[in-house]
Amino acid sequence: MPLVLTLILTANAAGQVKDPPAYKPVANADEAVARIEALGGIVRRGSSDDSLEVDFQHKGATVSDSHLQYLLALKNVVVLRLKDTPITDAGLVHVGKLASLKRLYLEKTAITDAGIAHLLTLKQLEYLNLFGTQVGDIGIERLKELPKLKSLFLSQTKVTRTGIANLQKAILGIQIEPDTARDRKRAEISLEIAKMAVVNAEAAFAVADKEAAAMAPQAASLKKEFDEANKAAIELKKRADDAKKKLDQANTLAASAKTPEAKKQAELAKKTFEDAFKAQQMAMATAEAAKQKSNKAESAKRTLENAQLALESAKKLVEDARKRMADLNK
Repeated sequence: MPLVLTLILTANAAGQVKDPPAYKPVANADEAVARIEALGGIVRRGSSDDSLEVDFQHKGATVSDSHLQYLLALKNVVVLRLKDTPITDAGLVHVGKLASLKRLYLEKTAITDAGIAHLLTLKQLEYLNLFGTQVGDIGIERLKELPKLKSLFLSQTKVTRTGIANLQKAILGIQIEPDTARDRKRAEISLEIAKMAVVNAEAAFAVADKEAAAMAPQAASLKKEFDEANKAAIELKKRADDAKKKLDQANTLAASAKTPEAKKQAELAKKTFEDAFKAQQMAMATAEAAKQKSNKAESAKRTLENAQLALESAKKLVEDARKRMADLNK
């Protein structure tokens, strides 16, 4: 056989997915559990009772409609997970025989309205997840025959708002996702809150804009005033430091020389230092006042920018709330 053909056949064989074993009748529950696990499923036992949970939604699980017959050999199955498996309406014929079942997960399966008819024998069923299936209004209309059904998930199905509303009337207190009436009410409240946020943001923006407009012409001159005052304060501090140094030297000399002249020089140095220190303090106060004015102008600018962002955010909330309302009204 040519080498190229050999390589192609080998690659094709490696890429083939092994078919799951066909259903074979079992003699007891232990054998059924072994067959389920061979298919990639998991059987969990309740911690405080003899209830069972069968899970086929884990990676690697390959289960067909006929394989669900293994469940009939098990007692007290209360949870069954079939999410994202190739189960069809035909498989629900077997599921409908699990009288103890309380929670059933059928997300992203090929279930249709016809399959729902097989579930009407599950009188203990409390939770049903039909997310991403082909079930519509006809199918969920039949669910009113399940007396204990409390939670139902219908997102991304063919069910309409009318179908949901009718089922809510038939089964009082049932929790359905999506609950269009509830979601619409929440959307209306969100829209009103968003509108109020826009009103408040517009008012805050108007105040900030007015203050920024008043401060804008002065911003440059105030900054210059602060820079000059700060420069003067630095220079006067340097003079005061020099005067203090000369004062210390004059005091040392006066203490050692003990002459009238030395004493007079010390007093003069003291007067020079005091004048320099006073000038420094005044310059620092002037610089601080100029700084506060300059900062106020900058703050007004930042406040305006933040007010603009807040207004844009509030408007986006209104836009999103209106879009949500439109989606709910489709």
